[in-house]
Amino acid sequence: MISRRGADVGSGFQAAVNATNEAYARLGRAYITRKAVPGKYLRRQTQLLVDLPEQDEGRLSSEELRRLLASQQGQSRVFVPESKAEPDYGGAVAPEGRAIFYDAKSTRRERLDLDNLHPHQIHFLEQMAKNGAIAGFLVEFTRYQQVFFLPIQLAVRYISLTGYRSIPYNFFKSKLVAVQHGTGYLIFDYLAAIKEQELAYGRDYAALDLSAERIKQAKS
Repeated sequence: MISRRGADVGSGFQAAVNATNEAYARLGRAYITRKAVPGKYLRRQTQLLVDLPEQDEGRLSSEELRRLLASQQGQSRVFVPESKAEPDYGGAVAPEGRAIFYDAKSTRRERLDLDNLHPHQIHFLEQMAKNGAIAGFLVEFTRYQQVFFLPIQLAVRYISLTGYRSIPYNFFKSKLVAVQHGTGYLIFDYLAAIKEQELAYGRDYAALDLSAERIKQAKS
């Protein structure tokens, strides 16, 4: 069972992941950072509402207009996020410097919904995995207070075999290694879970048989 300790209590899964990655860096086990959300600021049309004195003819001097625009400058720009190909987190794992890329996802449901994944995101993770990187999704099931790492290879195979774009909690529980508590500043040790999974199934997870999952879905 994963619980959030110290300053991270109640601050969300992302804060716990960030703190864990900081601990990995201090321990020299990995250097993994959260990528900034890509996007740009756009200037939007703003209607100026001016309360003019009754005797005024409805005109502003250039100086008055300049001051008014300056006072509303903070309201005239809006941040517009762009769709991203790269996942939330990326970095390298010691000692060999193996690359790692993943999205952090938290769900209250009994299933992890993958419907909101864009094709270019899947393509990016698949290409990273094909070139030797660790790539996938760090998933928190809040109802069970458990965290798992779902590799992209397994996610793609599951969707292809079953036709479903969501993966039930029971699949995670029965097939994958639950992430355990860390020690000291390490809130949870997901790198250890990944290592154990790869020892069992191989780096490409080809040794994990999914034929039973296809039969389950066909009967449901």
